[in-house]
Amino acid sequence: MRPAPAPRISAADGRRFLRFALSLADLARRLLADTALGESDIAIKADGSYVSTADRRIEAAWREAIAADFGDHDLVGEEYPPEARGSAWEWVLDPIDGTDNFVHGVPTFGTLIALRHEGLPVLGVIDHPRLDLRVSAACGLGASCNGRDMRIAGRSERGTPMVVATAPENFAKGGRPELFCRLAGAFPNLRVYRDCYAHSAVLQGAAAVAVDWHARLWDVCAAWAIALEAGGAFVALDGPPGRYQVVFGRPAAVAAVQDLLGVGEEGS
Repeated sequence: MRPAPAPRISAADGRRFLRFALSLADLARRLLADTALGESDIAIKADGSYVSTADRRIEAAWREAIAADFGDHDLVGEEYPPEARGSAWEWVLDPIDGTDNFVHGVPTFGTLIALRHEGLPVLGVIDHPRLDLRVSAACGLGASCNGRDMRIAGRSERGTPMVVATAPENFAKGGRPELFCRLAGAFPNLRVYRDCYAHSAVLQGAAAVAVDWHARLWDVCAAWAIALEAGGAFVALDGPPGRYQVVFGRPAAVAAVQDLLGVGEEGS
């Protein structure tokens, strides 16, 4: 497993950007608290996934806030076209990860905010408003869960490590359905989540490894930053262009799962 490139930003920048990102998460909570969904507020995208008025409302509000404070930064999000200004800084946004769970009242959905510098993740926030659960990190400042320091490296395993994975259809969409079967066979306590709660479970230390497949940048960028800052391992594997196939969590367990999957690292 090759070491991930080490991003570098100043502590002052890290604190400033993290304060701002947390304010975006607070803003999303306020907007969600005011949201009551009806049938007219929910649509199906071309790829078959849900989108709600709340998704668009939150991302629009985030973009407005970023434009006001960091108007020269690049920006990419799930619901609106990217805004490229040639900056070394890029905000990566997913207003509601797990919109299908959100519209059905399942509380594991979350909001995702990340920042990249020169292409490397340097900040991440995963917020679960209905669970009152927030994990976050910024480069050089450590990682936290609801304000408490959080480390995932060095935890010992008892019995078979718990692995969490994305839904099996995502492995199929990425052309590797057999990999989900391989995981399920090797880890009988495999847990499946269709949203970022899979990431939060690993980052908190509740599970050893997360496997996400055929994801977009905004699905994994926040977890990427947090996992590295919490002392974990994060590996991007080969797959379809424009998609992310990632394994992250406790370093030894990540290496074992990567070996089980038998997929080389991206760019190797």
